[in-house]
Order: sequence, then C-alpha cells, then structure tokens
Amino acid sequence: MATVVPPLPLVPLHFGTNLTAPSSAVPSGRDTFSFPLPLSVQTWAVQMVVFHAVGLLFEAMDHVPALRSSKVRATRKSQYMHLLPNVLRNQILVLLPFMFLMEVFGLAFVGPSLHPIRFLVNLPLMALGHEIIQYVGHRYILHAPNVFLMKFLRHSVHHSTRASSAISACYMSPIDFFIEIGCPYLVPLSLVGGGGSGRFFHFLIAGAGAIGGLYEHSGYDFAVSFRPKFENLGEKPMSEQEKETAYKLLERPSFVTTFLADFLDNRAHLEHHMRGYVSFSDGFGSPSILDTLLRTKWDLSDRRRADVEREWARQHRDE
Repeated sequence: MATVVPPLPLVPLHFGTNLTAPSSAVPSGRDTFSFPLPLSVQTWAVQMVVFHAVGLLFEAMDHVPALRSSKVRATRKSQYMHLLPNVLRNQILVLLPFMFLMEVFGLAFVGPSLHPIRFLVNLPLMALGHEIIQYVGHRYILHAPNVFLMKFLRHSVHHSTRASSAISACYMSPIDFFIEIGCPYLVPLSLVGGGGSGRFFHFLIAGAGAIGGLYEHSGYDFAVSFRPKFENLGEKPMSEQEKETAYKLLERPSFVTTFLADFLDNRAHLEHHMRGYVSFSDGFGSPSILDTLLRTKWDLSDRRRADVEREWARQHRDE
C-alpha cells in the first residue's frame, strides 16, 4: 500500500528579508505582520495613490473660480487624461521595476526598521542626496549644451507642458524619467543604507516626494496672497530709489505671512520651465544649496529680488 505524505504547510514569504534564512526568522524591529507584496511594491503603490489623488485634486481646483488668482501658469485645457498614458507608462515600466530590483539586490527596502535617531538623520540626508543627484543630472545631462544628447533624451517633452498641470511632474520620456525621477529618489536611498524594512519611512519619503513634485508643476503659487503688492509694478521702468523701496517692502513685518510666503513659494521650478538655465534642483521643499552656490538659483541674490519681482509680475500679466 502506498504511503500517503501529508502536504507541507504554506509559509508566508516575508519580502525584504534574507531569503536563505529560516522562514520563522524576522529581523529585529521589523513589523511582525506581513503583506503579500514586496515592500518596494507596497511603497510604489502608496506613492501612486498619493500622486494621483493629489493630481486629481489639483485638476479639480482648476475649476474653482476663487483659486484663479493663485494659478500663475494657466492651463490651456483639462490635461489630466491627456497626460495620463505617458505618466502611467513611466511609473509602471520604469519606476516600479527599478524599485523592485533595488529590493531584490538588497540595496533598499531591506533590513531591520530604522532606529528613531537614524530615521530622523536620514530625512535631511535624503533631501540633500536628492538635490545633488537631480542637479547633476538635470543641469549637466538633460540641459547639457549638446544638441544630439538633448534630442536623444527628449527633455523637451517635459518642458512642453510649461508646468501648468500637476500630473506633468512625471510627463517625460522614459530615459528622462529615469534620470530626473528614479535616480534622485533611489540612489540616495541606497547610499543612506536602503531605509530598512520599516514601512513608515518609505511611505513618508515616497508620499512627500510625490506631493512636492505635483505642487511644483501644478501652475499654482499659493504664496501670491502673502507677498507685498507693488503699485503699477511692471508697467514702467523703476528708478534705483524705487527699486530700493520695493526691496525694503519685501521685508514683511509679520512672521506668519513671511513664513507662508517663503514656504509656499513655487516660483523656482516655474521659472525653470520659463528659463531653462535656472533652478535645476531649486524648488518646493528643496534645500537649494547647489543652485545657490553655483549661482543658478532663479533669483540669484537678495539684491536682485526687486527686479525679479517686477519681471515675475510682467510675465503673470502677459499670461
């Protein structure tokens, strides 16, 4: 009589752990419950939910009359569905495999959860690393003075939207997306140790990055309500005395309005889409260190802010 062998029990696979270790081994500090997807895929899914939810919110805001004064880059028409196929192609066929491979090779999304101190230290390190990688790629590769290279990388596809629709943050050619979105996110992540296997750190980084990019490309600048209004600004040349007076008016007495005007200021990346030689990494939430040090920041220096304010107002008027 044949011997009946009972079936082996199904053991859930914990993605992000050492696959050669016993199935019961869970790294110290790691979540004790598991999901049926790798952490990299979970993080990607969270980023997609945040990206498209906020993108649709900005799309809906375009139809709210009360917000038109903050829409400094007018949208020609509803662009969400027009831009969506290109954006989804980049997110699904470029970003998702890149993130998954980082986990497979143990470069990110693996290991124990971060200690609270390491968690806090990694946040500014990620911001700094993102800025460095993006500045180098954005300025010296995508905007390099090489006609063949620029045509091959097709960075012009991204600039064609004029940063007037939030979802255009990911509207670009696949290789451009890899250089401008994938590398500034995942290269610093691997350099700080991969972020561990704690979900909160990865979800926070991915979600915050998505929101920042959406706001930069939304065409909105919510700081307009907190900046000083200059009478007849942009209508005639200003004397040196008028410029000095305008400059002094920038020093707002209210701490709250000053903070909101600076925090919500979205002119850096919008200016980049108007003038391709400024603000290669300067933008919403960016430390703006390299653009400042290398003199490519959109307003270059405080002494020129009055002139920049005047030019910004003229462009806004001409929209």
